[in-house]
Amino acid sequence: MADELDEVLLSYDEAVALLPDGRRIHTFLDSGFALIGADWDRAEVLTLLRTTDRREVTGPAAQGMGHGLAAFRDGKPVFIQAAKWGQP
Repeated sequence: MADELDEVLLSYDEAVALLPDGRRIHTFLDSGFALIGADWDRAEVLTLLRTTDRREVTGPAAQGMGHGLAAFRDGKPVFIQAAKWGQP
């Protein structure tokens, strides 16, 4: 996620606008010792974005891997494939 000083929180609509087209969207979780990636159905990602209390732009490392969006589930970020903030 972005440095706390640079934290950019997003509305549901702003987050959805960053998602790629298609029925499947890649995500990953940081397990502490490895990144665990999985493709989620678009509907699952939309549900997470709708129900989470926190959506934010990720930091440079995650954005560099094409995962420019994080949504929190059970207090932990789910990194979601997305466009970089401020870019189409």
